[in-house]
Amino acid sequence: MTTDLDEAESVPPVPAEFPVSERDQLRNVILFGVNTGLMFLGSAVLNVGRVHAPVCKYLGASDLVCNLPSSAYLLMAASPLVVSCLFPQVSLLKRILVVCYTSVAAMTGLVAILLVSSAPNSVKIAAMILQGAVTGACLTTVTMFLFEMLSRGTEESKRGRALSLGYGRGPILGLLAALLLQLCLDGKSFGISLPAPIPYPWKFALPFAAAVPIMGLAGWLSTLFVIPVELNEPGRKPFISSMFGGVGDFVANRSLLLTFIIGVISFWCFSIGQNMTLYTKEVIGVPAETLVGYQLALRFGFKMAAGLCLGALLTRWGPRSTMLITAVCAMSGVAWAMVAPGYWFMLGFGLLGAGELFSVYLTNYILSCSSKARTRGNMGFASLTMLPAAPAGACLGAISDYFGQTDRAFGFRLSFGVALGFMVIALILTMLLPSHPKRQPEPKVVEA
Repeated sequence: MTTDLDEAESVPPVPAEFPVSERDQLRNVILFGVNTGLMFLGSAVLNVGRVHAPVCKYLGASDLVCNLPSSAYLLMAASPLVVSCLFPQVSLLKRILVVCYTSVAAMTGLVAILLVSSAPNSVKIAAMILQGAVTGACLTTVTMFLFEMLSRGTEESKRGRALSLGYGRGPILGLLAALLLQLCLDGKSFGISLPAPIPYPWKFALPFAAAVPIMGLAGWLSTLFVIPVELNEPGRKPFISSMFGGVGDFVANRSLLLTFIIGVISFWCFSIGQNMTLYTKEVIGVPAETLVGYQLALRFGFKMAAGLCLGALLTRWGPRSTMLITAVCAMSGVAWAMVAPGYWFMLGFGLLGAGELFSVYLTNYILSCSSKARTRGNMGFASLTMLPAAPAGACLGAISDYFGQTDRAFGFRLSFGVALGFMVIALILTMLLPSHPKRQPEPKVVEA
């Protein structure tokens, strides 16, 4: 098997008779887009960190503790691989999606209840950290299985359309959610004002409560996917051999291995988001929760604009091009946050939001490298890119805590510089990838 990076090959043609009809493929594309959009709609609390950090700070936590919910999210990155090993049957794909969405709904509901209760602040903070872990376990699994649904239920030529729908138009719902969040936290949003601000703790609890029906709807829609029936369903293998059986093939493929390393490094950069939110008070002079809705609105507005364009670039220039562009956006966002004064600082959230699509197109790159037989295993290994980055948020928070004891602004800017360095390395390594990766060969079937 040839795996040299300098060898590039066009995507192989799709067989003439795809096992899913054109009508059902359209349904799968739409369902992928809608479910992705629903995750954007609930993103205030599902993208763990941006709201959690200011809420934890309000409850008296340090910068390090404020970053723990996002670290807990990344710590559960191995969950998709574990789930795929325990439940390898294709017939269970939809059921697993339903269970994951339902679990996220239950956990966000619990946090909402605790926030309005008389529980100690330490319990409320612990609940948000636990919600980060549950959301990390479930939504990383959901992402992997949605991509497998896309792989099994649509022709490869339609993936750009699905990604454009989900990550180009989906952020519109994220933008709407951000504006509603701003209204909830501050009592006003883009000229709209509530008769009276929502009091604490309800203003913090409502975003978590809103995620409950959103995730419930996503769970129900997951039952409507159409995927080909597997005549010979794979049985469960011994856990260790099942979980690590494909490591050799993954590591032997230089494109897959390098993409994995790039993913790990990039997540160390993207973990800077919580510190950027907390920095609001230093650069603008208002509490972080006062502007977090506007920051998320910029994040999703830029993400939406970038996603609409990147789907077309993916089809024309190949999967590496979208990784390069989003990496540059991420670098620009962090660099801007380091130097921009006053409200100009807010633009950094938009640029970083567009850059966050890097992980989406990195996942698509791994999908483009994978054979059908190794798709689920490789996607599981891809989810592990977040695991080594689990300490990133806490480390960046510790940097701003330690070096910001006498000058808070300096501590934050130093943490931004560290994150920027990681993204520069990721960009350089991405340039070493082939623009059109070679797909792994399908394993040979040995006849008795």
